Amino acid sequence: GKGGIGKSTIASHFSYSAAEQGLRVLQVGCSPKNDSTNQMLTDFPPMILDVLRRKEYDYDEVEMDEIITESPMKFESGGKIYCAESGGPEPGIGCGGKGVVEAIETLSHLKVFDELKVDVVIYDILGDVVCGGFAMP
Repeated sequence: GKGGIGKSTIASHFSYSAAEQGLRVLQVGCSPKNDSTNQMLTDFPPMILDVLRRKEYDYDEVEMDEIITESPMKFESGGKIYCAESGGPEPGIGCGGKGVVEAIETLSHLKVFDELKVDVVIYDILGDVVCGGFAMP
């Protein structure tokens, strides 16, 4: 959907609700704005693409704790929320959709889903990629 209509708020509410039920959740913000998970954290998490750039896109040099932040929220049910933000290319250079793909490939390469034993992964996908990465119906 279009920017500013509440996709990140809804994604955060889904994450919170699932964790409240005892599930382990990974919310992946897929926007260059890096703001999908800020409702569940005390600070902005590092952007996956920034870490990749610093490591010259060598996946083997990236550590999981460099790109994943655990929410400080505590749930009586034992649920947890982990947060990641894809980030994006420099403005005017590259494609946001390609950045999302690169971030998801990094998570997969590091086996984040298995290592954290997540039950649910919520992708907060940006709604305004115009380079063919995603399309709005």
